Amino acid sequence: MTSIHQLPTVATARELLWQLTSSHSTVCHQPVNKPLILYGSGKLGRMAGELFRRLGIPIAYAVDRACRTGDRLFDNIPVIRPEAADQIDRETCLIAVCIVTAPYELIRDELAAMGWRHIFPVYDVLDAYRDRLPLNNGWFAGALKDEDINQIDEILAGWSDDWSRAAHLQFLAWRLHRLEWKFDRAPVRTDDRYFIEPVRRALGRQEYFLDAGAHHGEVIQRWLTVVQNQCEGVMAVEADRDNVAHLTRWAAALPREIRERISIRACALAEERGEKRYNHGWGFSSRIDPRAAESVCALRLDDLDFPLTFGKIHLEGGELDALRGGTETLRRYRPILAITTYHNADGLWRIPRFLMETLPDYRYFMRLHGWCGTGSVVYAVPNERGGVT
Repeated sequence: MTSIHQLPTVATARELLWQLTSSHSTVCHQPVNKPLILYGSGKLGRMAGELFRRLGIPIAYAVDRACRTGDRLFDNIPVIRPEAADQIDRETCLIAVCIVTAPYELIRDELAAMGWRHIFPVYDVLDAYRDRLPLNNGWFAGALKDEDINQIDEILAGWSDDWSRAAHLQFLAWRLHRLEWKFDRAPVRTDDRYFIEPVRRALGRQEYFLDAGAHHGEVIQRWLTVVQNQCEGVMAVEADRDNVAHLTRWAAALPREIRERISIRACALAEERGEKRYNHGWGFSSRIDPRAAESVCALRLDDLDFPLTFGKIHLEGGELDALRGGTETLRRYRPILAITTYHNADGLWRIPRFLMETLPDYRYFMRLHGWCGTGSVVYAVPNERGGVT
């Protein structure tokens, strides 16, 4: 892991960008060519296990330091402690790391010291099967064109603080070279996703919250906690039919005075309204996909008729299209925004460029809320809400 002690100024950030883009990227995905073991049996481990099961790739077992005797990832997949793994497995099996809440390189080095030889981030393994999965978190940036580098250079200068420049460079280092850069004063925080301090400072008591990609309501629940249930309204947008059913049951169980302020729209968000091919039934990974066999109704953000003052948009790669379909709404209501940017190359510069061009007199921030290139979120806060700091 490369540790950098000072936060990057604009000039320093540009020097570091040159370092990243002046060398050829040699990283690529890793298909399963050996017996497969998962490291980590938490949320990501379970999701990865389900994806490998759908691919027909068997999992020998999972390894987890926090497991208890008899734990299982699924009915037929045991979970064991690291020291219980056979030495022959450590030498011959592929172990996929299913943890993004801690630095991958530290986990990799620890496993290597225990004798494991074939260690990879799970997203890099799953990326080898992109043609059969809707998941795209393991994408590689590859060689950047001059336009990409020039645009990134401008975005680095457009951030409102040096922490954002550090986060952008960390994101680039992973996507280009699978390198983990650590800036001492720009921590990767997993506890404040969507509600970083500049956002919380700008919030009032008459907010209209839009959760696009609402899944099962987890972020709405956090939102209600942050604002102490004091808001004007919440709109949850979710396209996956299974997620909508779960979300509806969750909302129905809320106290009446809260439930009546929440509306659920069972649709996708896109640049243009109409029917879109969609992968239903993939949980967190469900998304618009032209290869999908099923479809969903798609609306524009401008079609929702919702006076949002804070929008969280997490659409598995559809974020930029959703923003483009909401230009009128964004300019009219000038909301706070929290946009995920780690699902495809739009996060390198296109999403922040669109925001910076569409919404002047805003402060723009970028934060990382996970390792392995995940959890990157771009925040936009209008100057009139909290002033410039």
